[in-house]
Parts: sequence; structure tokens; C-alpha cells
Amino acid sequence: MRALIQLLSTYAVRFLPFYAFGFVALALTNWATVHIPTLIGEVVNSLDGEHGLVDGGARARGLTVQVALWSVLLVGVRTLSRTLFFNPGRDIEYRLGNDLFRVMLGLQRSFFANRKVGELVSIATNDMQSVRLLVGFAGLQIFNVAVAVPLHIWQMYTLDPLLTAWCAVPVLAGGVFMAWTVRRFYLRVRVSLELLAALSECTLESYAGVGTLRSNGAERVAEGRFRTRNKTYLALQLEISRIRAFAMPVLGFSGIFATGIVLWIGGERVIAGQLQVGDLTAFSVLLANMAMLLLSLAWVLTAISRGVVALQRIRKIQDVDAGVPPAADERGLESPPRIDIRSLTFAYPDGDSPALQDLSVTIEPGATLGVFGKTGSGKTTLIELIARVHDLPVGAIAFDGRDARSFDLSAMREKMAVVPQTPFLFSTTLRDNIRLRGEISGHRLTSDAREDQVGRLQPVKTTEEEVFVQEARSAGVDHDLVRVLDQASLRDDIALLPEGLNTIVGERGVMLSGGQRQRAALARALYRSPRLLLLDDVLSAVDQRTEAKLVEAIRTLGGAGQRPTTLIVSHRTSALEHADEILVLAGGRVVERGTHHDLVRMGGEYAQAVAHQSKAREDHDSPEEGA
Repeated sequence: MRALIQLLSTYAVRFLPFYAFGFVALALTNWATVHIPTLIGEVVNSLDGEHGLVDGGARARGLTVQVALWSVLLVGVRTLSRTLFFNPGRDIEYRLGNDLFRVMLGLQRSFFANRKVGELVSIATNDMQSVRLLVGFAGLQIFNVAVAVPLHIWQMYTLDPLLTAWCAVPVLAGGVFMAWTVRRFYLRVRVSLELLAALSECTLESYAGVGTLRSNGAERVAEGRFRTRNKTYLALQLEISRIRAFAMPVLGFSGIFATGIVLWIGGERVIAGQLQVGDLTAFSVLLANMAMLLLSLAWVLTAISRGVVALQRIRKIQDVDAGVPPAADERGLESPPRIDIRSLTFAYPDGDSPALQDLSVTIEPGATLGVFGKTGSGKTTLIELIARVHDLPVGAIAFDGRDARSFDLSAMREKMAVVPQTPFLFSTTLRDNIRLRGEISGHRLTSDAREDQVGRLQPVKTTEEEVFVQEARSAGVDHDLVRVLDQASLRDDIALLPEGLNTIVGERGVMLSGGQRQRAALARALYRSPRLLLLDDVLSAVDQRTEAKLVEAIRTLGGAGQRPTTLIVSHRTSALEHADEILVLAGGRVVERGTHHDLVRMGGEYAQAVAHQSKAREDHDSPEEGA
């Protein structure tokens, strides 16, 4: 209930005028619904001979005209009431969806580590639709019942109080049954939404890993897992359908039973002259309308149960603490920062030992820090802490003497670029993946959708590609884009793509090789002209020659005073040779530090890696024996 109150107070308040006019239209709708049977009853009474053949026929014709006019009014106000209730529901769905997406973008890594993508997708789609039905369809029906039932009872009581009292017994019994059914429905709907989320996760995971499934011959395993979850969801949906299917006949029976009472008791009263035939006819029509209201409650039950459960799941995400301390400094990184790391110790919540221990280092503005170490030594953790992917210990990291925790995250990341070890590319054009400005969506309508859009909606004057060309021409040449393509050594690769920069790279960049994906992610970072550049083993999938070009491009970024402060993680020592200082990590601790030449002279772990990698390069470059 608290979630529903928050929804209404946050999103529905602005639509109070819509709901007020909708309520008025709904009241008029129900007034017309109860008034038309009364007029029909009067028509029947006017033809029973009491008023005479001529006068009765004239009166019946006049009443028939009134019935026609009231029917036209009923159509108009009913349509208006549904428009005024349903449209705010669409808008609330839109605004709530935007807010939920914004909240999830601001949550820390730990939240997503404990939630599956399929569950979040299900909440953002299926649950959002359930909320729309709750505030739209269900809200309309709740108000409708609140207005219609008293009006029908009042009108029935006006026609015959005794018959109304007799009919109240089965109607009340139907209400008690409805309350019992609601409780059963609510519990099962909650479980069904969770099962639907699990089914969505299974589907998404299988689609994403379809290549792995095929290469390992595990299609049958994936199919069996999907079938099992789908069968569980089907069984619960069938149980919910059985409850609803049983509820509708029971509610309908209460209406039929009440109709039988009306015909029995009412017929005797007509024979006794205590009730007119027309009044009995009007009473029967009103009772039939009441029975339809009871039947509609079975569908409203579904909408309300799903909507309330869905709203609670949405609010549970919205109420999650983002884990980000309030910003005391709204300034961002106005220039390449000096980074001071002092006695940094960090452990993951579920970790057995600290990922980093007592790490201290200073990176001067515009300088480059290299980080080397084996897998699990804490290299990626260090980058993620500087980027504030995880919550920092107080005072452990400072930018230009200011605690990193005091920065506003958005302002700080505006001039920060992070290239992860496994880059993510969106299913759009390569141009948009680099620029990340969202100018052109990579989605393309199917031919059927295009024909439907042209034939039924409105003519499409230009295709998406033509729009892109027009915008590109009006914007002129993007010199920054040209620059980063050269820096990331992508120009030759683009020439080989079918549509160049306008090539859609597919889901997660499947159209590109691993090295091309890494360089595209690097170009994305360089395009922003960052003040702080964090590179997490971004050269692992490129050849030695390309690596040398990329290292040179990174080393010469910016001009005087504009070279970004850079931290580069790599398992290749050749990528770290240009660094002003190199840290060698092992078990989360700094075991060696110094320049490339200093570390080689030390003869430690780093020097051994240099020797091993140099020998590997020499063996690769030397001609084969006997050639």
C-alpha cells in the first residue's frame, strides 16, 4: 500500500484534473446506464393499456426518443471517461520507466552483481506494463464500481425495496468470495512475476551465449533448461487461470441466482398487482448490469494483483541506496589532476582477503603510471577504485588535494575516460559507438515494418541513412573523430567494413574482431579529450606493430599542459616502457616500483617478464629453420 501511495503522490497528482473530469464522465456514464433501463420500463408500462392505445403509443415514442438520446450520450461520456483514465496511465508508465532507468544507471557495481539482467529487463518491461494497467484500466474499474454499484442499488431500491433486499444476499456472498479470491491471486501473481524474470534471464543468457552452446554441442542442455523453467511458469499461469476461470462462473452464478429471485418474487408481485411489468423489466436490466460488474471484477482482480506486486518490485529497486556519498564539491576535473593514493586497502564484500593492501603512490598531472602484475593481483580493482566504481575508503584517493569521495560523480566522470579490459560496444553504428552521442540509432526497421509504416501510418520521406547523411553534411567534418581514428589505428579497418563508419557492429560488437573492439573502445575514450585516462589492458588483442602505434598515440596525447593523467594496466611490458613510473603488484601489494629501466636492472618479477616477452617476440619474428 505504501508503494501505491508513493506512486499516486509522485506521478498521479499532476493528473488530478484528468481524473476529476474522468470521474464526472464516469458518473454520467453510470447515470445513463441506470436511467436507460428506467426509461425502457416506462416504455413497457406505457404500452400495457393503462394510458390508452393512442396516448400510450405517443408516450412510448417520446420515451424511445429519450432512450436514443441517452444512448448517444452514454457512448460519448463512456469514451471520454476511458480517454481521461487511460492516457494518464500511459504517461505514468513513461515517466516511471525513465526514473527507473535513471536510478539503475546511478547504482553501483555491487547491485548488478546480485541481480540478473533478465530480472531487470522483466521489471522494466512486464512490470511497467502491469503498473500502467493498475493506474489505467484497474483505476477506471475501481472508480466505476464505486459509482455504479450505489447508483444501481439506489435505482433498484426506488423501483422495489423488497426485491432489492432479496438480491442483496447473493451479491454480498459474491463479494465475500471475491475477497477470498484476491488473497489467493496476490500470492501466486508475485511468484509468477519472479518466474517470468527467471525465464527472461534464461532466454537472454542463451541468446548471448549461442555461439558457446553451438561450439560445445550444448543446445539440448540449453533447450532442456528453458523447457523446465517454461513448464514451471506455465503450471503457475494455468493455476492462476483456473482461479480466475472458477471465480467468473461463481460471480456470474450470484448474478443468475439474484435474477432467479427477481423473476420468482417479482413475478408474484406483478401478479398480485404490487409491481408493474415495466418496473420488473427495468429491475431485471439493472440487475443484469450488476452481474456484468461482478464478472468484470474477475479481470480487475488480475490487473490489481499484478499491478501492486509489480509496483512493489519497482519501488524496491528505486529505494536501493546508491552507495554514493553526497557530493561536497560540484566541480569536475578541470585540468589533468594530480592523484594521491595513500595507504589504500580495499576488500570486496564477499572476498576472503583484501584485493589491495596498503598501496600508496602519487601520479603527477599529465604523468603516466603503469601497473603490471599477474591475474588477480589487483590491477583492475585499482582502476575501478580511481573511477569510483566501488565505494572508496575515506581519504584513500585524492584529486588535486581533494578527497575523491567529495566529487560529484557526474561532474568527475565528465572528463574521465575508462577503457575496460573487455570493451562493450552497442548494437549501433561504429560512428555512434565512438561518439556516444546517440545521433543515429543502429536499429533498422524490417521490410514488413517499413511497409506497415508507409501504408498505415504516414509516408516515410527519407530513410535513416538519408537522414544521417543530411545531418552529417549540415554538421560538417568531425575533426575530433578523424583524429581519434588515426590515433586508434582504425582508419584501415574502417575501409574494409561494408558501410565504413556507418556499419552496424552488431550485439556487443560481434561484427568486429577482438582487436578492433579494443581499438574502438580506445577511440571512444580519446574522442572525449579526457583529463584522466584509465586503460585496463586495452592492448591485449592487438599485434606488436599496432601496439607500438597505440602506445605512441597515448604517449603524445594533448599538448602542453593538456596531456591527461594516465593510468595504464597491461600484462605486456612493451606497453609500459613509456610510463613515468611502474607498479608491480602481487597479492594486492606493491612488490616493485620504478621506471622501466629501473625495474629491468632490479632483476625481479618485472625483469623476468621483459626477458620472457622479448624472447617470445624474437622467436616469432625469426625465420623458420630450413626455409
